Amino acid sequence: MHSAKPYGLSVEGGLLSERDSAFIDVSVRRFSDFKQAGSIESLRRTAYLPDGGYFVISDMAGIFKVLAYKRNDDRFSYTGFAKSYVPMLYSGCITDAKPQAEQGTGLLLSEQTRARLSGYGKREKPAKTLKLQRFNVSVNENIVNEFAPQNMNAVYMTTQYVQQRPTWYSGAMAEVMQIVGGYGMQDFERLPDNEFERAELALPEDLREAIEERIENNLLPAYSGIPPISGQFQYDYKFSNTDAVSFDSSGAPWLLKVNASGVWAMPMPCIPATATPEFYAWISEQGDSEILGILDRFGAMPSGEGFPESHNDFFAWHRAGAIIKVCDTADFYSFNAYTEACGWSFNLNGTEGINTCWGVNPDTGITIGYTYLLNASFMPAENRGMLGKVTMSQQDAQSAGPYLSALIPLLPAGTVKAASILYKLRRADSSMILSRLGQTVNEDEVNYWYNLTMEPIAKHSGNIRRYAEGYLYHNAAPKNQPQIKFPDTWFGACISFDFGAYQIVPASQRPNCDTIMYGYYIGDSIKTISYFVDWRSYQKEVVNNFEPVMMVGSWEQTEISGQSSPHGHFYISDLDLREIYDPVTITTKITGRDKGFDSQPFFAFDHFFSMSGSVWRNRYYTHETIVTRSNDQSLGVAVCIPYFMRNAALTASQKLQTSQSVSESLALHSITDPTSYRMWTYDFIFAWNNPLEKMTGVPYPKDGNPVWVEILRYAPSDANAFADQGPWLPNLPYDIRWLVHPSVHEWKQSGGGGPPKVHTYSISSSPPAKSSKAIYASIQDEPLLAVKDTRVTEYFLPSPDETGNYVVKDGCKAVFGSSEYANISESNERMRRIYWGYTSLADHSSAHHFIGVINE
Repeated sequence: MHSAKPYGLSVEGGLLSERDSAFIDVSVRRFSDFKQAGSIESLRRTAYLPDGGYFVISDMAGIFKVLAYKRNDDRFSYTGFAKSYVPMLYSGCITDAKPQAEQGTGLLLSEQTRARLSGYGKREKPAKTLKLQRFNVSVNENIVNEFAPQNMNAVYMTTQYVQQRPTWYSGAMAEVMQIVGGYGMQDFERLPDNEFERAELALPEDLREAIEERIENNLLPAYSGIPPISGQFQYDYKFSNTDAVSFDSSGAPWLLKVNASGVWAMPMPCIPATATPEFYAWISEQGDSEILGILDRFGAMPSGEGFPESHNDFFAWHRAGAIIKVCDTADFYSFNAYTEACGWSFNLNGTEGINTCWGVNPDTGITIGYTYLLNASFMPAENRGMLGKVTMSQQDAQSAGPYLSALIPLLPAGTVKAASILYKLRRADSSMILSRLGQTVNEDEVNYWYNLTMEPIAKHSGNIRRYAEGYLYHNAAPKNQPQIKFPDTWFGACISFDFGAYQIVPASQRPNCDTIMYGYYIGDSIKTISYFVDWRSYQKEVVNNFEPVMMVGSWEQTEISGQSSPHGHFYISDLDLREIYDPVTITTKITGRDKGFDSQPFFAFDHFFSMSGSVWRNRYYTHETIVTRSNDQSLGVAVCIPYFMRNAALTASQKLQTSQSVSESLALHSITDPTSYRMWTYDFIFAWNNPLEKMTGVPYPKDGNPVWVEILRYAPSDANAFADQGPWLPNLPYDIRWLVHPSVHEWKQSGGGGPPKVHTYSISSSPPAKSSKAIYASIQDEPLLAVKDTRVTEYFLPSPDETGNYVVKDGCKAVFGSSEYANISESNERMRRIYWGYTSLADHSSAHHFIGVINE
């Protein structure tokens, strides 16, 4: 950064604070660098001062000057007391977050907002779409400098609505962010003079008087009750500093801050007038469902203020008891963030939280992942911490009056020091004040009260504890590692986590991993994402229902050759896609069908010239055999936490079967009937020796006729039971010349038989490789199938890759209101973003930024 050339500084309306002056100086340097780098002749930039007001940097026609404007509007001056101002709430969708410098931010308004801007029907409604400079709000660089534009652009303005989305936050804090995003800036003097730019929620005079009477002289705990004049968001979402909202046992909200110094709480800053029953009744009469929804949830409209930024102011209110330390953050912040963009995630009541981090085992160089849980309990403070008038006895009031009359004028008006001392004086009992009556009332006495530490206004308790830990390791090079990507706001993309170790890990020492890497809440349901790898493997046995004898029926066998191991490195607590695949799987299916007996029996003489022989038959069956051989099956699971969305996850799965062969055959088989017969005959040439042991048939054969069947033989077994149907020839002896010697002119040594006609075959094929792909979204209470059979390559590639390209996946969600809506950057067949739910304010063309309350 170069030294800026000298410039003239003019201040109107008040004095600059030290923070104002320092911020102007840094801004001027950045302004000069940008102008010089871009060789721009004339340039002008407007920005807000950290302590109220704004300034304009101008370098035109050789004149370099800064004009600073401090505010004179008493309604917005800080006093520490409640005021009756109520901001206008705009609900809808930001349609143009980077408007031209002199134009307004684009909005699509809800119908309820249009009614509210018309005075609930008293005036003409505005158009459905507006461009308002009220929402030309720059990024709060004191809190979210990562969202500031890298280069200033003289033509277009980058508003806070480009990147600082409610969905970076969780639980009720996300709801508050969406609501207060609908206020815009309150510096009306800077805005065009029209009713929609300078709108505020105008209360009827009698209502205003009733509200002022109720809140008159109420001191506020650590906030002003006025939305930030600049319109800038005041809440942080990051790992190192997370703002959240919790509710106490009475249902009143508290603002939380979680960082390395501990967990802190203060009453959630609100618009005091809206916390009154008179305001609730009036809003109910108007039928304003949007503001009623806010009042029912938070008891008042949030003001959008955060914890005091100044260290001195923060601890001034801590000593006053308005900012309370709930607990320490244990050793959580001694470890590293997976991404700075993901702070603590909370349930809807803010009483439970989860976050993850990682460290390194110094002995092995292997990364260890840790999961921490936050649990807290909040007790109510009287009247949300707002303090009314002190009640003293008349005697004590008379005694303390001169002391207080001398002390209060010494307090520096309009400062936190004064407000915190007044707050303590309101909280102090009479004896504490009366004990100071003998002291000289001077600056030392002011400092006594300033440095006095009082008990907290409510009793809170909580703890952060380590819930789980485990190894995070993979031996592959980064480009081949399992892929889980986290959003990174500095790169504006989703960045891969490196599972490598910081030193060489021998194969025998590779740790098995089943470790939570990410945790988040959707509503009150906690979700966790775990990394899994098991370097062990499992040998499977052959599984079948084969039988010793298989003829008719159906059987199946699955045979594994090689070793089996789990596939899919990630799983969500309610979406586990992991499977165990086997390197080679052989599946054999056999179907046996009965084909009956021979059409005629078989016969055969024992040998040449033998008088005796046998007669038998077969029973036939077919076996249809299908053998499927599958190998090289794999399943990849990758996870991406979408940009803009702390409490969501996109999971991609990719199943691949790279080769498969199928062989199919049909074969004819037979089994011999256990019942067979012995036969005999006589022929002086062909059958004259080896007589049968029993030959009673008459007449005695001559020239081979007759042929007598004399003996039945029965040899049953398990193997031939299928063919056993008992004797199958008539009473013996039986003349079977019709089979053996039907013609006197022909001698047959053997013959007969008649198997069924079956067309046997054997074929094989190798179908093409199969793959199935799907993307699931964990964005609502139950995981949803977003799209299948789509391109998932980016999920499985590192980000950045070897060429420096990054992966960007994003999404959006309406987090407050009766309408449910969310979308992600994956597209459907119509090339529109995939979405769930409905709101008339969304066209599914981008990751929408919703503001206010989404009821339609």
